[in-house]
Amino acid sequence: MHNENMNIENIRRLRNLTQEDVADMVESSQPTIGRAEKLYPGTTIRLYLKIADALNVPLSDLFLEDRTISEAVLVDAFRRLSPERKQGWLDMARTVHASPDSEAPAKQQTAFRTSRKSND
Repeated sequence: MHNENMNIENIRRLRNLTQEDVADMVESSQPTIGRAEKLYPGTTIRLYLKIADALNVPLSDLFLEDRTISEAVLVDAFRRLSPERKQGWLDMARTVHASPDSEAPAKQQTAFRTSRKSND
């Protein structure tokens, strides 16, 4: 499993951090962070855990590659909101998603409404 880049670089850049900044946060070196971003085979899970902790993201977020920059910005902003503001964002998203003008297929809208009912 050797990808060109992992999501670490995207998260780091989103927060205006350099590899050196992240290295300082996890008590490591810049070259080590560079190798971690490239999914170097010798990188330990312990380092990935430290990086995730330092960047305040779940470990799985370091390995997600399909998120666009816009989506990453939204997720990052959402995580920083107070619980009340998060609820406002969720309500807005549900309203937009359920709108008849939405381009989402009916099947997705039905699945969303079903999951919403189970979460309420």
